[in-house]
Amino acid sequence: MKSRLRKRQPWIGWRIISALSLACILLVSATTGYAFLKLQHTADGFITPLKGQKKLPLEVMQPVNVLLIGVDERKNDPGRADAIMLLSFNPKTKQATSLSIPRDMQVTIGNGEKTKINHTYAYGGVEETIETVEQTFETKVPYYAKINMDGLIELVDAVGGVTVDNPSAFSWNDRRLQKDYAEGKIQLDGLEASGYARMRKQDPLGDMGRQIRQRQVLEAVGMKLAGPNVLANLEDVSRVLKNNFSTNITFSEAAQLAQENQTGFERLKPLKLDGEGYIASDGVWYFFASDQSMQETKQAIDELVKS
Repeated sequence: MKSRLRKRQPWIGWRIISALSLACILLVSATTGYAFLKLQHTADGFITPLKGQKKLPLEVMQPVNVLLIGVDERKNDPGRADAIMLLSFNPKTKQATSLSIPRDMQVTIGNGEKTKINHTYAYGGVEETIETVEQTFETKVPYYAKINMDGLIELVDAVGGVTVDNPSAFSWNDRRLQKDYAEGKIQLDGLEASGYARMRKQDPLGDMGRQIRQRQVLEAVGMKLAGPNVLANLEDVSRVLKNNFSTNITFSEAAQLAQENQTGFERLKPLKLDGEGYIASDGVWYFFASDQSMQETKQAIDELVKS
């Protein structure tokens, strides 16, 4: 089988899809009064139900899955789901897990065709990606949140930049940014925050170190949203969300998720798919999750959402 999509090197590889939870969970728990009402009004602009979906209201204190999707959308291009994360919450047990799904993972879509999971968004949008995740991991995903990855850069700029404590110095160089990041506390704008969160190869902890820096950026944005200057930035924050963010989670449901799962989110346990990557018989490079890792991951998700 030959890929239906032309090969393209995406400029952005952020695996910080938990930033979507910042928009739909951390954000609503961080704001009060006028800011809360303003964001609630803005939310009307990015609520996008799934096609044909008759979603039941979020049940109180019940486990739930939320799929977070970061897309690289451009003019005249359907885009790819370049970052995909499945968040599973259980407010009763105060547990939560996150599964970052490798963008090159081979999956089987509804018509039986095998492809990379990040291509599913180009084939059928959010619905196709959710359907594939449900089929692959044998679980139900009633909620999603999607953001255009450029919007993450804009969000950092909208709050006036962020300050992080960099554990080790490194350099970053891509087509939009060349920067040396000093060790210690540093101030970052949107593009600089993207480089800080994306770097992996120079980190002694590898992907784990990248995840730590990603969380630093998200927490820094959250602190800004929860701070006294949020009203001054509110129009810009609202604009960024409206132009780059969509979800089928209503504002009241997001507030409920934030309240019920705050402890679990703080203790968020990452799940990891083990496997290997190689060129398959169709001439395309894929990541193949091992059977044991897939079984263990499915079991972990199933136990959390059904306990």
